Amino acid sequence: MAELEGPIFDGYIKHFSDKPGGLTVDNFEGKIVEHYLISHAHTDHFKGLENFQEILCDRRNKSVIYCTEETGSLILSMDGFDKDILAPKFRYKKLESSFTIKHGPGGIETKVKFVPANHIPGSVMILFEDSHFKALYTGDFRFESYERSEVTGIMKRFLNNTKNVDFLYLDVQFLDILEEKRGTYYPGKKVILEELEEMIENETGDDEEFDDVHIDCNMLGWQEVAAYLAYKFDSSVGISEDDPKTLLHERIFDLLPYRIRLDRPENSFIHIYSGDECSNCTDRTMRIRPSVRWTFYCEEEYDFRDRQTWVFEKDPEENPGFFNVLFTCHCSDYELHQFMRLVKLSDTAEVYPINRPAGQSVDEMSNSEIKGHLRRMFRKYFRPQGQDYGSSSKRRRF
Repeated sequence: MAELEGPIFDGYIKHFSDKPGGLTVDNFEGKIVEHYLISHAHTDHFKGLENFQEILCDRRNKSVIYCTEETGSLILSMDGFDKDILAPKFRYKKLESSFTIKHGPGGIETKVKFVPANHIPGSVMILFEDSHFKALYTGDFRFESYERSEVTGIMKRFLNNTKNVDFLYLDVQFLDILEEKRGTYYPGKKVILEELEEMIENETGDDEEFDDVHIDCNMLGWQEVAAYLAYKFDSSVGISEDDPKTLLHERIFDLLPYRIRLDRPENSFIHIYSGDECSNCTDRTMRIRPSVRWTFYCEEEYDFRDRQTWVFEKDPEENPGFFNVLFTCHCSDYELHQFMRLVKLSDTAEVYPINRPAGQSVDEMSNSEIKGHLRRMFRKYFRPQGQDYGSSSKRRRF
């Protein structure tokens, strides 16, 4: 495998991280700074925080952590995090409202804004701005440009009103960097949930193959699938007493737009479990695993029940009743290019990936090779945008 050269993003935001006291995004490793920001509550976006709690115990430490209240509450529901230590350090900020970070004794200011990222509850994109530069950190996000939803409208208005972005830190999880399957399209989450609802309705009951439905909720965010189905089928959500993530499940269900209650497995039609083991499953259980790392080559790995569907039965002979459903919270290749068409970059903008694109071929590439492909792929979006956005005589660079 090629040398990966360390993490592709280490929390550094050009210009803004260099201000007095320092500033870091989604990373608690490395040198100590005064200002930390967390985009959402997936553990790879607050790496090092568990060990960092020891530093926060020092009364001389002045570090603070900015995030949404939803993100903070989810982190505090996880094992290994001490509420008495972290809660006083959290500074909860609301979506779409700007706040100011002051750096050092001189009070140098950075204006910050949280924008919904449509990834998991509480997730945000982060805009940094001062009199010299603007930087946009997308975090993990899903831009369903074709959906007429509230969150898509907010994202479009934000992109339309934000001009001259100088530094763009971009989630490229499903970017087809090698252009093998250009324009890969994923239906919106709403479409997938409705399709899954229809399949369950057709295949459960006394005269059908399955009696109940178990959802793998090992990944934070997959609870949305269980909550939607429980709401539609008027069911509580069954959970085993020994599930290690019970508190976290309860918290995220509170944040979703459904009134769902957890109950004993024997009282529920919809169930959740964490991990590979489904202790309450029977041979008449439909097991569903949401998939966030969807392959470009699904036809080779899955048997299609219906060529029009995005729900696949995996290995029906070896694992009957085990389904994967495309429920991703990252942009597809198509959505990412739609996002890039709307971002208003300055004439000298620089673009940095925050993660490595998925795919076996990409796994063999170094970080520098990935960045080289991105430079060539995104070059078409770096065109003069008129005097409103800066001098078109300048050359954009990466």
